Amino acid sequence: MTKINLGQEARFHDWVFQSGGRKPVSKFYAVAKSGKEYYEKFLLSNCRGKAILEYGCGMGSYAFALAKRGARVTAIDISEVGIELAKARAHKEELENISFCVMDGEAMQFADSSFDVACGKGILHHLRIEKALGELTRVLKPEGKAIFLEPMGYNPAINTFRKLTPRLRTENEHPLTRKDLELIEKYFGQTNHSFFNLSSLLAVPFRNTRKFSSILEALDSIDRSLFKWAPFLRWMAWQVVITLNKPRKPATW
Repeated sequence: MTKINLGQEARFHDWVFQSGGRKPVSKFYAVAKSGKEYYEKFLLSNCRGKAILEYGCGMGSYAFALAKRGARVTAIDISEVGIELAKARAHKEELENISFCVMDGEAMQFADSSFDVACGKGILHHLRIEKALGELTRVLKPEGKAIFLEPMGYNPAINTFRKLTPRLRTENEHPLTRKDLELIEKYFGQTNHSFFNLSSLLAVPFRNTRKFSSILEALDSIDRSLFKWAPFLRWMAWQVVITLNKPRKPATW
């Protein structure tokens, strides 16, 4: 396994949180509504009283929404800047059931079986899958669940954009492949992959028009049909939501 340059990752994300340095990719995230809604529904619908770990939280991500719905949230990130900003917001909003920690996701400092749920957006593709999933299954309870929203690595248009904008990412990033998804399946007894954003990427040029919502809705519908009737096209999707149940501890394999 290639070693992750933690210092590089921390410096890059400090820069992102201080400067808003990834604004050029926002035009793509404008079309990511369907995957985001799927992720939110799973995460927020039954969180009250649960101990939840947010993995790679940045400035808070979903930690605040979870805490306001009665979850006990622990959120970690490699960026000190992101964590300090999140702590300041939690203090301002007087949320006592939330904590933020600077921590390496491949070597977490939590006891075994600490959490009911683990979640993260755009985090696993920064890490070594084996190390990250080994740690996640360790800290999840036996009946624990996890959900992640991640980019896939096969779409030619997205890959071209990635090559043209190297300063918007670190060399550690590796959008997920089929092999990665198969590896993730080793760590959980039940897995599900839901794919999003293929033809819906065509809505990007219309994002600032009044017709954007209707165009995106139509293209999302086309994507659902394509992925159902031509499953091989799922690998061309930009994003995947991975839902995971029944964590397997590596020692039990």
